[in-house]
Amino acid sequence: LAGAREFYAQQLARHERGEANTPNSEELSAAFEALIMAEGSDWCWWFGPEHSSANDAEFDAFFRQLLSEAYQSLGCEAPDELANPIKHKPEPAHIIAPSAFLDVRVDGRESSYFEWMGAGFYSPERRETSMHGRVHWLHHFRYGFGTESLFIRVDLVEGALATLQDAEFRITLRGDEELRIVLHVREGKLCEQHVETKDSCLVGPQDMVLAACDRILEVSVVRKLLRLGKRNSFSPLIALWEGGLPVDLLPAEGWFEVALGQDHFAWGP
Repeated sequence: LAGAREFYAQQLARHERGEANTPNSEELSAAFEALIMAEGSDWCWWFGPEHSSANDAEFDAFFRQLLSEAYQSLGCEAPDELANPIKHKPEPAHIIAPSAFLDVRVDGRESSYFEWMGAGFYSPERRETSMHGRVHWLHHFRYGFGTESLFIRVDLVEGALATLQDAEFRITLRGDEELRIVLHVREGKLCEQHVETKDSCLVGPQDMVLAACDRILEVSVVRKLLRLGKRNSFSPLIALWEGGLPVDLLPAEGWFEVALGQDHFAWGP
């Protein structure tokens, strides 16, 4: 809430100074209304370890939706972290480090049993169901390195994409700089992609990013696109959005570190 308020205040000040490319009065009003509704929502009334109810999950989800709508009204994408519940117990995860280099054919299918053998693996132990007010879409993901490409595979809950009308995957890779790959999905099929960096937005760079989605999502990113410098690790984050709002996130606890170097079957500094 504090971050959304601060962003609103910044945009309001820019509007009042007459700067270009700022939200108009109607957009500022819509964002302000969403913030007021969030502040007055049941989530804020029931916030704190001493307060709880049978509807905590619903209050949490509605609060995050309002904050996302405030960002959208201001012409900005909401933070991926709003896909994850605020009030939840730490989610245990099964994590396996890479044990081999990979050579993957990016076609959205598991072309062979051996294709992803030796990949790194992250799978949260998600025991909650829709009865708890939370529906999960992302099952787990794998990752690994080839000679000149980073490979990522995301397994979704069965039938998930078929129920999403206007979805997008946002794969963020944090090294010396942050790289974000945005993959748009319509009726279960990838239809558009672009790559965002701090300084640019590249539309459809198939020579640097390959992506395919059928039974699974597979992505390859060429080495030269990642700014890793002399780092000994980098951090991935995979978010699923629907209708402009975040709906799921891996890793569930936020960023985690992927070790670099030949000893970890990864590129070295």
